Amino acid sequence: MGEKRISESTKVEYLISLPKSYQTNGNGSAMILFLHGGDGSNTKHHPKKYAAEAGIEMDFMVVAPKCASGCNWSSFNFDALLTEITTQFNVDKKRVYVTGYSYGGYGTWSAIARYPEWFTAAAPIAGGGNPGVICKASQVVIWAFHGDKDSITPYAQSKNLIQKLKECGAQAKLETFEGADHWIWPAIYKDQRLYDWFGEQSKETR
Repeated sequence: MGEKRISESTKVEYLISLPKSYQTNGNGSAMILFLHGGDGSNTKHHPKKYAAEAGIEMDFMVVAPKCASGCNWSSFNFDALLTEITTQFNVDKKRVYVTGYSYGGYGTWSAIARYPEWFTAAAPIAGGGNPGVICKASQVVIWAFHGDKDSITPYAQSKNLIQKLKECGAQAKLETFEGADHWIWPAIYKDQRLYDWFGEQSKETR
């Protein structure tokens, strides 16, 4: 899933994988920040794992921090981590994306509300957040996913957040997995549409 490192700024472990197209000079690479679920594993449901199973070669740098004991996505310093990553690697800051599932879905909603300036697009999966502050993320393009029979995270969480964002004038959509429970992320991370969509999003095109 990539090279294991320890962040100097946040002290968390993270995995970083570089695409074949990565170059130290010239055009920077688009980057996906991947946030794991409550299982605490940043490898078990890594998007690259599912993409490979589906025969998809991702042309993205992928950074997967491990938020373990004493760490919480709702208070995690994404600004410090992303500043560190983009200083050490050649990243296209106009194409920084974030996705996560379950607990990481909550983390995705939190990240874009607290640090919207960092992100071009987000794909939260089976997560939730605070509708009262989500309009801070109105400049982030969002494609959320949720099963309408989710027994862990209520479907209404994503539905309410997307509705609020639309009221704020954001580009936001919700894909509903009809009849599906909580565990929908393998299908999403195996779907070429997600990576195509990320690839189409750039701050230059807004």
